[in-house]
Amino acid sequence: MGQRILVTGARRGIGAAIAVGLARPGKTLLLHHLAAAAEADGVARLCRDLGAEVELLDADLADPAAVHDLAERAGAVDVLINNAARASNVELDLLSVAEWQATFAVNVTAPMLLAQALGAGMSARGWGRIVNVVSPTVVLGGPSGPAYVASKAALIGLTRSLARTLGPGGVTVNALSPGAIRTEGEAELAAGRDAEAHVPPLAIQAIPRALLPEDLVATARLLVSEGSGALTGQVIEVGGGLVFR
Repeated sequence: MGQRILVTGARRGIGAAIAVGLARPGKTLLLHHLAAAAEADGVARLCRDLGAEVELLDADLADPAAVHDLAERAGAVDVLINNAARASNVELDLLSVAEWQATFAVNVTAPMLLAQALGAGMSARGWGRIVNVVSPTVVLGGPSGPAYVASKAALIGLTRSLARTLGPGGVTVNALSPGAIRTEGEAELAAGRDAEAHVPPLAIQAIPRALLPEDLVATARLLVSEGSGALTGQVIEVGGGLVFR
C-alpha cells in the first residue's frame, strides 16, 4: 500500500514546495487548501507530473468541526505536515481576544486536532511522521505580533509533547523552522508597511543569501524518511543560520 501524506496549507509557498518535494510514484498527496482551488490545482499538477496520486481537500482550519471533517476525509495518513498558519501582525496595544483566539485556532488547535485524529492510526500501524512548521520569531520575538509568536511557541511545546506521547507507537514528531523565507504570504503582509521590515535579514544570516521555500525540501524529506526514526521532539532551523538553538 502506498504512503499517504497530508500537507496543510499546500496551495503555495512552503506547503506547495514541500508537497512537490515529497511527490513520488507510490505516494498519495492530500493537499489541503482553503477556497483557493485554482492555486491548489497547479500544485496538484506538479505532484502528478512526478508520479504521485493527488487529492484536494478544502477546509477552514479555524473551525474545529471542519478540522475533524478534514481528518475523516483524509483517512489513514502516514505523514502529516502541519504547515498552514494564520499570520497576525497586530501589535500588543491593539490585540483583541478575538484576534488572539483566531490565531491560536489555526496555528495550534488545528495541528493538535489533526495529530490527535491521525496519530492514533499511525501508532496502531507502528509508523508515522508528523512535522509542524514553526518560526524563528519564537527565538527573535518578532517581527510578527505577539499572537503569532506565542502561537508558534505553543506549537513547539505541542511538538515535544506529541513526540513523548506518540513515540512508543513508532511515530516521530518534529518542528521545522523555515527562517526568513520570502513567500507570497509575506509579500502580501508587507504591502503598505515598511518594506525594510520584511527584507530577509541577510546581514545576520550565516549564509548571506535570500532563502526560498525549496530550501526546506531536503530537510522535510529527512524528517519523514524511514531512517529518521531516532529523530523526534526537535526544532530544526533551516534559516541560513538566522538563529541557533
